[in-house]
Amino acid sequence: MGSLDVRPQIKSVLLVNPGWDGIVSKAGKRFNRAWPPLSLMVCASLLEQNGFFVHIIDGRVDTSWRERLVQLGTQFDKVVLTSSPLDRWQCPNLELDYFFQCARLVPPSKLWIMGAHGTLFPELILRQTGAEVVIIGEPEQTLLALCSGRDWAELPGIAFLQRERMVHTGEPVDLDLGTLPVPAFHLIDISRYRYELLGDRFALFEGSRGCPFSCSFCLKVMFGSKVRFKPVEHLLAEVDEAVVRFGVRSGYFIDLEFSLNRDRTMEICKCLAERRYPFIWCCQTRADSVDRELLYWMKQAGCRLIHFGVESGSEEILDQTKKGIDLASIRRGIALTTEAGIETACFFMFGFPGETRVDMERTIEFSRSLNPTYASFHIVTPYPGTLLHLHLTKQNPGMSRRINFITHYPSHSQEFLNEMTRKAFRNFYLRPGYIWSRIKAANVKSWINQLRLFNGFVH
Repeated sequence: MGSLDVRPQIKSVLLVNPGWDGIVSKAGKRFNRAWPPLSLMVCASLLEQNGFFVHIIDGRVDTSWRERLVQLGTQFDKVVLTSSPLDRWQCPNLELDYFFQCARLVPPSKLWIMGAHGTLFPELILRQTGAEVVIIGEPEQTLLALCSGRDWAELPGIAFLQRERMVHTGEPVDLDLGTLPVPAFHLIDISRYRYELLGDRFALFEGSRGCPFSCSFCLKVMFGSKVRFKPVEHLLAEVDEAVVRFGVRSGYFIDLEFSLNRDRTMEICKCLAERRYPFIWCCQTRADSVDRELLYWMKQAGCRLIHFGVESGSEEILDQTKKGIDLASIRRGIALTTEAGIETACFFMFGFPGETRVDMERTIEFSRSLNPTYASFHIVTPYPGTLLHLHLTKQNPGMSRRINFITHYPSHSQEFLNEMTRKAFRNFYLRPGYIWSRIKAANVKSWINQLRLFNGFVH
């Protein structure tokens, strides 16, 4: 790289969310849903407020995104490629080689990178892509500072190569969510986004960032060092903009724990209920943080689905995850949600250290006994930055030098874990009673989409 003191003035920025092949990635079985790239939309709005010309390419919905990137990339001062928009911060795709191929579509002198992969492996990403800079962690304020010409050496939260050595300027400062503008809905076509479990004209909303719990498997390097809440009036303004101006009809409040602050959640729900929008939504939260009154107001506000991380049906394995919840609390929360008339999606994982086939069979049986509307089964990924990865590298010191993803805990073979996840999907979804209940409850289009997803996981 040349001198860090003199840099061309930046006037235009192209923000790119690359597409990933297939609705379900082969590595790690990650969903590649057509969900709006919320973090790019917020960055775009922030840059526009400060006088920059911005455009978004979203490969999740644009099949010709590569051609458009090659064509438009020459017309913008900088191309910012994300390896993981906000909905993939917690569980990013595992195909690093695929991302490197995407990055090579951009001249290195124009390329900046943000997302979980660069945050975890900044030097690898810099050297493999030739990018000028990698943004570490939360991207919004850092990207604005970069575009505004801040001295890189004095800007926390970035990494770059200087005379072939990596310079890491330290951790970014936690940003104030209240300073973030309404996402740039005008830069995407909302009609192209959907969630098969909820509906079309789908949007994402973020009311808080971070989580106070210390689950061993949870990757939180993108979320800052502490929990922060967006002012309720700011969040509601985003929903107003999306629903009234852009015709959003379904949405996901993608906070790691939507009901973490019960009083705040009640306020949001009562305000949404008063608006009587043609808008339905979902969220994710813990099964032990819902109660009848809260669920009542969530339903009145338009909540139709809640995601719950159950993880395991073995009490011993659940304790090991440090999630701080027991099976009885999970059962109670799911039952209360069903009683309130809200659908449930439960997420389970296989491959924790010390987990046996018997433990996994208990998880399968527990999923059937909970009988949520939907169930999803995945293999545990020991992401760098998690307690699981720390435990693994302490046992295997050589792995601490590995600068790539370990796709599963090595005490189990990939073949065995694949076998157990396939078995879990079949045992849950191929029950005659379940099939009949879904045929009665879902429209034909929704049912076909569910079958496509099921097929993607069991093959």
